[in-house]
Amino acid sequence: MEQGVDQGIDQEPESLLINEAQFLLADKRTQLATVRTGLALLAVPMSIMSVLVVTSRFYHFWGNFWYLLPLLSLCVCLLTLGIHLVLRGTLRLHRIENTLRRIIARSPHLNHLG
Repeated sequence: MEQGVDQGIDQEPESLLINEAQFLLADKRTQLATVRTGLALLAVPMSIMSVLVVTSRFYHFWGNFWYLLPLLSLCVCLLTLGIHLVLRGTLRLHRIENTLRRIIARSPHLNHLG
């Protein structure tokens, strides 16, 4: 009887470690999606600028400056948001990886994964 109680005590922290690892892996998937979204936001202004460069022979830049200014400011905003999302996601991914390594090191059943 006493042996079963000791096993239950040993298993509870192990299950908590596994649950914490699952939670961190779900957060990791979310941060990867954040990085993916940030990269997509970085691609949009680059493609808009490419179209403007390719079609530049059809218009005079200074003659259309007031039409291009809102577009260029939108591109700057998208670039800023994309850089922010990529940096934030990358930093959080590193923090999640470090926490996962600590959990794997503490758990005897997960130790073979590291």
